[in-house]
Amino acid sequence: MKKLLVVLMLAAGFVVSALAQDAASTPVWDHGDNVSDITYRSVVIYRVYNQQDAYIVQYAKEGNAIGTVTIPKKWALQGQGYTRKLFFREKDKGLPSYMTVFYKNGEFYKAILTLSYNRSDAIWAVAPNGMQVNADVDTLNIEY
Repeated sequence: MKKLLVVLMLAAGFVVSALAQDAASTPVWDHGDNVSDITYRSVVIYRVYNQQDAYIVQYAKEGNAIGTVTIPKKWALQGQGYTRKLFFREKDKGLPSYMTVFYKNGEFYKAILTLSYNRSDAIWAVAPNGMQVNADVDTLNIEY
């Protein structure tokens, strides 16, 4: 009886180790056909400058660096054959403002700015005169 238990325990150990090797060869996130082609990255927003044709967003980069990106206002509109690329979302109290950038197959897909809708909030500012803006872009090139 003792020999049978020892043999069963050894057999169970071999089966578990064989299954563990199969699981290790497949990434944890890979579940077959339900793997998404959309990825995202989020960054903290320091300031959003409101300009006539665009929003200029200053965000936190790695370390202490500050990045700047221009987002055309026309991206918030949806028209004939035009896909909306910019969305706004009200932030919860106590949370910092942040921007989430979505990529589809490695290409820019859309951006969501999560911040206070109140334009008197410190996050919003009017773009100073002379601030150069290129509002005629089709993609968002952001450095992390």
